[in-house]
Amino acid sequence: RSQLRPVFADWVTASKVMLLLLSLFPLVHGGKFMEIEGVSAAPGTSFGDSLTGNAASCQDACDKEMSCDCALFDPLHGSCKMQADCLYFHPDYEGGGNLELYIKLPPHSWPFSVFPGTNANRDGQDVTVDKKGMTEQDCVDLCYQSTDCQCAVLLTKDRWSSADDHCWLQSKCHPEGFKQMNHAQEYITFVKDPKFGGFYETGSGSPVMLIICLVLVLLLFVVVTALVLYYMRNKGRAYRAILQDLAVPKEENSRKEYAKEQLLSSFSRKSGVGYLSSLELALEAKVRNSDIPCVYSLHKVPETFKAPQIDTSVTNLKVQLCFVLDYTGSMKTQIAQAKDSVSKIIEAMKKVKVVSLPNAAIDVEMAAVAYFDWDTETRKLGRPVVSVFGGSEVKEEHSDTLTPDKFRQLGGVWTKDTKALEKWIDQGLGHGGKVPEELTGALLAAASLKWNADEKLMVVITDAPCHGKDYSTVEHDSFCDKSTGLTCTGRPEEPLQSLMAQGVTTVILHTGEAAAVSMCKKLQQTDPKLIHEKVSPSQTAQKVVSVLESKVQVQPLTYILKPLRLPDEAPTSALICETVVATGPDLATNTSIEVEASGKKESMMVGSDGLLFLGTNTSNPKVTLNRPAMSGLDQWFDSNSDQVELDRIFDAEKSYLLKVPIKSQAES
Repeated sequence: RSQLRPVFADWVTASKVMLLLLSLFPLVHGGKFMEIEGVSAAPGTSFGDSLTGNAASCQDACDKEMSCDCALFDPLHGSCKMQADCLYFHPDYEGGGNLELYIKLPPHSWPFSVFPGTNANRDGQDVTVDKKGMTEQDCVDLCYQSTDCQCAVLLTKDRWSSADDHCWLQSKCHPEGFKQMNHAQEYITFVKDPKFGGFYETGSGSPVMLIICLVLVLLLFVVVTALVLYYMRNKGRAYRAILQDLAVPKEENSRKEYAKEQLLSSFSRKSGVGYLSSLELALEAKVRNSDIPCVYSLHKVPETFKAPQIDTSVTNLKVQLCFVLDYTGSMKTQIAQAKDSVSKIIEAMKKVKVVSLPNAAIDVEMAAVAYFDWDTETRKLGRPVVSVFGGSEVKEEHSDTLTPDKFRQLGGVWTKDTKALEKWIDQGLGHGGKVPEELTGALLAAASLKWNADEKLMVVITDAPCHGKDYSTVEHDSFCDKSTGLTCTGRPEEPLQSLMAQGVTTVILHTGEAAAVSMCKKLQQTDPKLIHEKVSPSQTAQKVVSVLESKVQVQPLTYILKPLRLPDEAPTSALICETVVATGPDLATNTSIEVEASGKKESMMVGSDGLLFLGTNTSNPKVTLNRPAMSGLDQWFDSNSDQVELDRIFDAEKSYLLKVPIKSQAES
């Protein structure tokens, strides 16, 4: 597991990446073109196929092609032809057409608008006298460096020699009046472009410019280095910085010992960030879970932190209960017990008296969802994949074209007719194929029922996990995705979140198989209030009544103790500590916890960061929460929670509920 480790091991690799990035800079484009309209033809050597697009894409294609000197664009047909051997300083073309000619200009002319065959002497005012023997580069450099110069006029009698070149710098130039003249074919005028905002390098041999260029390259190298390191730390999933990794021993046993030392060091400092950094290394080095000190974050369940209100005017309390039943081959006894539980639950709930609603009768209505799997044997038996009481079913073969919406549209009804529901539950079993079953499809159907009661409960009865390799390590069927183990219904967290949003409490009653327990622990990360328990078939009705009764009564003040663990996805925040320190209104801070372990009792404090640094123990610690005083709640609830036994061995998947019960005198 290297979820938050850097993707690069050392600076050598990082340097290679930076050099690769720097090597791409010469490929950056952004040249400038001279535009001539009304062209019918232009000389030059055409190459490549005609391109389609607009004028901008035509210029961009020529800009990216090093051998392209000009591009001839046909606006009527949207076609573009690239050519070589075009001369910007003496463009030769035929007029009288509707084509547009774009001639590529050299970089030194980019800060200027270029007018070949034009003499600006009559339009401007000389800034300098005639400069003889100057190259084109020198001439435009002088103009660019002069604040008074608006244009530079160059006269070249022999393009292959700079001996007879003449250069004039002028102000008050008026390029809108420039026209090509037969007697001025050897002239070319460069007019400063006030909109030019790029980098312009004057000359080629200036020591000052060389120093500036070297400084800029060095600065660029530093910036790229910083970006690469930022990527490796944050985007590359690194709680551990690269410099930390350089000190990690390579030898296996030394690596383990180093990881354990780092864990103990961060634990003693009570550093959440340091703990996660060391935990990442410890898991990678395969440090035993028993050697990892346990750290938890403490959270409130907000909806339980409200003072009960006695209401004698309410005479009816509506409760909805939906069974989600696994109908694969091994579930015969459990299904029979679920059927027998229907009437027992109704009768038991009629006798329940609600503390806060003393005059209310409990009105229970039920629904049910049956789920099987996509295997061939189940299909041969004529059984569906998912079926809903009072609704429809899915019986198709598995296909990637099926979507979760198929299961959301199965409908279903609530009923008080126990006989009708018992008859529907008493249906044939399927086969099931491999161990995982299509629970996710059933959850999608259940989440789409019309939940509108005062209290809502969904009870899953199963002996197997859902599809997905994140939920168990058992073998999956061939119709599942090879990498994820999922089916077309997706991940179960999506319908579980929908049920949570509707206020539905989820209970999973299973037979204790390790794969089913693993799934439940994983789902508890999404819904910490999810209840899962190993229950024998004969205890089904009793357990459901117990959960239902606790639902309708005054809820205890509930806290959740979550293990501080590595997240499933990489942190994206620029500040790593934002992904570590718990925040929000549900965070429980500055709370006392009594810990009993190995025959000793100790009082610990949950700090302002919401973290409890519990450590390692030789026996399972038992914890009791001492809640702080709370106005409006003290008269109803005890000061201490019920004692809960924690696992002494680090388990990143296991959370615990700490419940502060209602006072006995308040209940009476």
